[in-house]
Amino acid sequence: MTQRLVDRIPFKKIVTVLAVVCGVSFGLCGVTPFLFSGSSRLVESFMVLELVAMGLSLAGLVLTLLVFVTLSIFSGFEEKVPQENDTRSDKNE
Repeated sequence: MTQRLVDRIPFKKIVTVLAVVCGVSFGLCGVTPFLFSGSSRLVESFMVLELVAMGLSLAGLVLTLLVFVTLSIFSGFEEKVPQENDTRSDKNE
């Protein structure tokens, strides 16, 4: 029997990776000015990269959540096909 699409997509792994990227980039936004206090141009370039990573990972988290909820809702409407019981003893009769 085939699995539902919502069961085949590894949502847990996707959400974990996106949450880690978002958390790390959010944490580095506060640490970067202290690490590179001498060069303001370097701080600005790292801050832009961190903000882009944070924005993309947040957008990915929201999109993943929407896809998961949509697939969960629509997979509940699939027709359930009962399976026949092939363990009858009078099968060949």
